[in-house]
Amino acid sequence: MAVALALGGALVAAPSYAAKKEEKAAASKATPAVHKAAFEAQKAAEAGDIPTALTNYNTAKAAIVNDDDKFMVGQIGYSIYQKNKDDALQGEAIDLMVSSGKAPPETQAKLLVAQGQIAYNKRDYPKALTALQAAQAAGAPDSDIVPMMVEAYAASGQTLQALKTLDAGITKQRAANQPVPIEWFQRGIAIGYRAKANPTDIPAINNATLEISKQWVAADPQKKNWSAALQIYQEQFKLDNDARIDVFRLMRAAGVLSGDADYREYADLVYLRFPNEAMQVLQEGNTKGIVNLTGKSDASDVMGIVKGKVAADKASLPATDKSSRASASPKGAISTADAYVGYGQYQQAVDLYKVALTKSGVDAGLVNLHMGWALALAGDTAGAKAAFAAVTGARKPIADFWVIHLDHPTTANAAAS
Repeated sequence: MAVALALGGALVAAPSYAAKKEEKAAASKATPAVHKAAFEAQKAAEAGDIPTALTNYNTAKAAIVNDDDKFMVGQIGYSIYQKNKDDALQGEAIDLMVSSGKAPPETQAKLLVAQGQIAYNKRDYPKALTALQAAQAAGAPDSDIVPMMVEAYAASGQTLQALKTLDAGITKQRAANQPVPIEWFQRGIAIGYRAKANPTDIPAINNATLEISKQWVAADPQKKNWSAALQIYQEQFKLDNDARIDVFRLMRAAGVLSGDADYREYADLVYLRFPNEAMQVLQEGNTKGIVNLTGKSDASDVMGIVKGKVAADKASLPATDKSSRASASPKGAISTADAYVGYGQYQQAVDLYKVALTKSGVDAGLVNLHMGWALALAGDTAGAKAAFAAVTGARKPIADFWVIHLDHPTTANAAAS
């Protein structure tokens, strides 16, 4: 979303003075003094005599009476700018043409974009936003406008408005069946993640960043993007340990556990309750050459603990299954179902999650999320999506990410260019 000033020579055309004087006078509504000075300015500019051209340009500018004068002087000023590349003259000429309102609609839209670009580069963000909003209303392409508007809002401390503008731009692009540049998502996430905003805006900023993150991984499901999006989600929403376990389970299923720290943290969070899940995670990391299980390390210590617990834990499942079904509390059923998933016993897990849903005080969002997890691992994509669709509350973002993963399988990271 780099903002660069790139105005072609065809942005505006200087008035032609090749016609006969009487024809020119009839066609133009500019006052005679402006018309005469403009004629002399253009003639000097075309001859390469920039000092004389500027003298006559200033004479024409001083004689401005009406909007036709403004437009003509602006045209001549822009024509001289193309010769001497004076940025101040460029800005002045464009301001004159814009304020005249005399440009054809398509040209006016381009002029407004240019005015916004110039103001943005000068860090005059209010003027930039006013011009860009007018350009948008005049029909300028969003691809030219949205990045600058987003940057201008962000640079002026209006983070939430920057993200709302970006989201609206993305929505319009998709409604028009136009591709959304990946850079739009990346920049939006960066703006939201680094925001130093009014505390009252933070929840809305976090939610806006989350929505852009979802769209990002759907549009470009590379491993590194998944890792970044889920890391930002965890940080911005300050997830508790149970929710972090749910995120790690998604990351593992999506193949985006990104390093030794991910594997070790995942194992540390589950090994006391789900020893087999912890053992599988560490073994997977070791097989991939990421986790070192030899020698003295935290990972090898945890592996030593869980190896001695797995057999007894698995043997206890029938009894805990029976007792959890009889219990009034849903906790035992959920925990036992989670353990079943760790052992790959997905149907038993799903059956027990359904039992948990019938109990008083159950967190249905949590249970449906875990049931979707089990069904996804079992290969029942339709069933998993149905379960994830039933998730409400705090766990809904994780369910949404799961659906994105099912619809847009993870791809390898693109090679660095």
